[in-house]
Order: sequence, then C-alpha cells, then structure tokens
Amino acid sequence: MTPGSLVLAAAFADDPLMSLFWPDPVRRRKALPHFWDSRIASRHKRGLVDLAHDDAGRIAAVALWEPVGVESPIAKPFTLVWALGRGLPKALPAVRRIDSVRPAEPHLYLAAIGTRPDVQGKGHATDLLDARLASSAERAFLVATRFSNVPFYERFGFTRGEDLHLENGPVLYPMSR
Repeated sequence: MTPGSLVLAAAFADDPLMSLFWPDPVRRRKALPHFWDSRIASRHKRGLVDLAHDDAGRIAAVALWEPVGVESPIAKPFTLVWALGRGLPKALPAVRRIDSVRPAEPHLYLAAIGTRPDVQGKGHATDLLDARLASSAERAFLVATRFSNVPFYERFGFTRGEDLHLENGPVLYPMSR
C-alpha cells in the first residue's frame, strides 16, 4: 500500500458512501486501502494526484482530480471487484448516478480529497484546493459525501446543486464552481 492510500483509507473510514459499499466496518477498514491504492494508481495514469505533507514530511492529505477532458476509471477493475466484493451491486449504480450529475461542459473534477484524521483542521486540504483551483481557469465540480463538508467547499466558491439521493443510501451534494 502506498502512504497516500492509507491516508485516504483513514479519512474515509466512516464516510457515508464508503459505508454504503461496505456496511461492515471491519470489512471496510480492510478493503479501503486497496480501493484507494487502485484509485491513486488510476489517477497517476490518467488524472492528477496532489499531496500535502505535514511538518515531519509525511503525507497529510491527498486529492485526486480529473482534468478537463479526462475520465479515469474509478479503480483498476480487478482490484475494484476484489475490494468491493458483495458491495459491488451497490457501488456500480451509485457511481453511475454520480457520473450522471457531472456537468456536460468541460470541467476539473475533484474525485476525492481526504486528510489523515490526526492532522485534520490544520489546512492541508485547503492548501491542496487552493493550489489546484488557482492553477485552473476551468469550471470545477465535486460531489460532497457529507453535508458537514458543504460549507468547507463553499469557501472556495463552490455552490450546491440539487441533492443526489442514492437508492437505499446516503444523500450526496453535487457542487460546482
């Protein structure tokens, strides 16, 4: 596992969308590092991976982006099937629904951002968003998986679209800038 995948696994350990895919917290904690490792590898091939480091030089936050005109697969297919296991029938429709609300216009897509729990609130995710958004004149889009994160993204000029209700799952919050 890469350090970045461990950061995202910890950051998303209790995320509502990840909890839909893996209702059992023990299974979720085992699967998430593999899932995120694959997603990072996918973005390294087709996309962008931004890292922020803490004072000790360890990865503190990770952001996964798709630049304009690029659509990266959610993860490597074999890893996705292995990691999701019985959660696959819930994950695929959820991903399709999320993809269906992405803007038709060219946009920079924030696929995921997460901070190690022990350094949350210290500005690492803010630094990643500031840097990437400052270097892009394109429209940007994301889907917040927690309502509590909506005000954070609003600070960067994102506005909420129509809430996305997943069948038998959480409400997600599409946001554009």
